[in-house]
Amino acid sequence: MNSTQQNPDKRHRGEHSTACKCPLPLYVRPAHYKPLSKQHGRALRNLMSQDKTSGAWVIRRRVSADPIFTFLRPVADRKRAFREVRRRLLDALFVLFVNKADLATGIVTINITKLAEELSPRNEDGQIIPETAVTVSRVSRLIDELARFGIVLAPETEWDYVNGCRFPKHIIITEEGWRLTGVDMDKLRAEQEERLRAIEDGILQPGEAMTVKEARKRWYERCRHQTILSRRTRAIEGKQRRKLAELPFDERKRQVAERIFRDMKGDIHHLTPQQFEKMVWTQLYQLELVNMEQPGTAPPH
Repeated sequence: MNSTQQNPDKRHRGEHSTACKCPLPLYVRPAHYKPLSKQHGRALRNLMSQDKTSGAWVIRRRVSADPIFTFLRPVADRKRAFREVRRRLLDALFVLFVNKADLATGIVTINITKLAEELSPRNEDGQIIPETAVTVSRVSRLIDELARFGIVLAPETEWDYVNGCRFPKHIIITEEGWRLTGVDMDKLRAEQEERLRAIEDGILQPGEAMTVKEARKRWYERCRHQTILSRRTRAIEGKQRRKLAELPFDERKRQVAERIFRDMKGDIHHLTPQQFEKMVWTQLYQLELVNMEQPGTAPPH
């Protein structure tokens, strides 16, 4: 029998350790940072607490233990639970998410590279220790997993043709992600909407905090503005109603349809005929032009 001879090659197994370089990552919000307010602050307090004996900050609420990661495992195309090392990274990463998230939009304001750097241990000079650093690929893989569970959104990055690389990747915390922190979701939504309106009005810049005084002032201003708009709308509708009331019903309906079409500037491609007709009838009922007597109808005997 011919013996099989193996050709010599230079391939061999590496001798480096495959153990995780940073099995216990942790992020602690710097003491000089301004405390997070309202539900945003509550989310952070739910996730971390300070040990009364040692004074050290420890994970208080482990989001990795939430039942959603068991329930949605088939949806996320996973057969097994996360390993302990990944669960610890998830717990620490979520603390960092909350610290760096813009409340109005849910966008984590630092990219994946910065996330890895923030979780990495540092020496006395504040420099990252390479031997114990959290790698970007490790964070990126976990974020991809969280996106499959619906905990975060990870939009695709665009290519920067000028610099020949991709733009930094920023993830977005979803409602399901915020729910893992144990906050009151109704209050959180209200705070998010308030902040969004403030940013749109130019009163706040993204990342700035709103004072109660400013919030109250804006509420009253918005209330006055809405009142003015409401009164103006009622005046216009009254004028339209008086004009259309003199016409037969079919003509009223036609003119209302024409007015809606003009207001939409012909952009009706997203509507079906039934939806457009419903808008016409809604306007007719709003103007109280449906149950009126036909012009010239004799009074009842």
